[in-house]
Amino acid sequence: MNRPRPRRSRSLLWRVFGSYLVVVAVAAVGALVAGEAFAPILLDRHMRSMGPMMSHGGDPMAAMAADLTDAYRMALTQSLAWAALVATVAAAVVAWSVTRRVVGPLADLREASRAIATGNYDRRLDADAPGEIGDLAGSFNTMAEALEQGEVIRRQLLSDLSHELRTPLSNLRGYVEALEDGVFTLDAPTSAALRRQVERLERLVADLSLLSGLEAGQVPVVAVPLDLAALVGDSAAAFRARFEERDVALAVDAPVELRVNADANRTAQVLENLLDNALRHTPAGGRVTVRARPDGALARVEVRDTGPGVPEALREAIFRRLYRGDPARAAVQGEGSGIGLTIARELVARQGGEIWVEGAGGAGEAGDGGACFVFTLPRVA
Repeated sequence: MNRPRPRRSRSLLWRVFGSYLVVVAVAAVGALVAGEAFAPILLDRHMRSMGPMMSHGGDPMAAMAADLTDAYRMALTQSLAWAALVATVAAAVVAWSVTRRVVGPLADLREASRAIATGNYDRRLDADAPGEIGDLAGSFNTMAEALEQGEVIRRQLLSDLSHELRTPLSNLRGYVEALEDGVFTLDAPTSAALRRQVERLERLVADLSLLSGLEAGQVPVVAVPLDLAALVGDSAAAFRARFEERDVALAVDAPVELRVNADANRTAQVLENLLDNALRHTPAGGRVTVRARPDGALARVEVRDTGPGVPEALREAIFRRLYRGDPARAAVQGEGSGIGLTIARELVARQGGEIWVEGAGGAGEAGDGGACFVFTLPRVA
């Protein structure tokens, strides 16, 4: 991560203007030095050429004045010509040097931009240049780093997505081939198994679409005052039959007078994802508790299970989309889309809250006795 760069006092405007002044000064000094050097020599040469002219007849003073005028003009013209030549050469050398210092970083920027455009995201510029050029180089490096990270995420997402799609598609292919070969018959269990794989694909596509809309800011989240206890109760009631089917107890502990400023549908979706996650990772005979409590200006909602827990080193990673690197939280029954926790994080953040996971015994627990997913929402004042 780039540290903030100090504001530079010398802008590009003053650098270019200063370079022009330097060129003018060099030209002026060059002309002065050349004039001082050549004028006496040239004038002396013309003065010596006046000797023969004075020996001729006529008015010697008039002839001398005329010759002196001509000699002065010729000496002045020649000295100015030499001075202009010297000044031009000196100014050209200085201008070339200064221009290279100004244009050089811009040429580097052009080449680096071309490299970025072709997918070479590891190109960086020298951010220590003074003025706006250094600021531009720093911004370019930040952009290049973001593009590089985005490309890594994109490749990882495609890899994870192909993995997620491969499993249900392979299962469907196996069932279809077995049906074609007569190994299976299309009875109720086979039909249910096929339906589960199709539903898994549908859930994955729907979750990806929702996550894409959330990250693009296209999913509306309208926060209004609502009764959090009622919302928690309704969400738990919708899952109770599934919990009973898997022999997992579900308890709700929420005070009646706890009102929050939130979107009812989106908050219910967060609870749905957390309850689904807890159910999949809690073995038969286990217990899941949903608890809501006031916490200062916020309301704290906990979904606590008695599953294998989440190791502390993985408590940030599990909120990444399609994350599958946690063997301790391997699904006991069924599989999710791998995006539910990512969606929950986005929905909570859009409502001004936070979400995290800790051990069932608290933030300091090692995570071997269950997991506790916590999210917060703003309370109604």
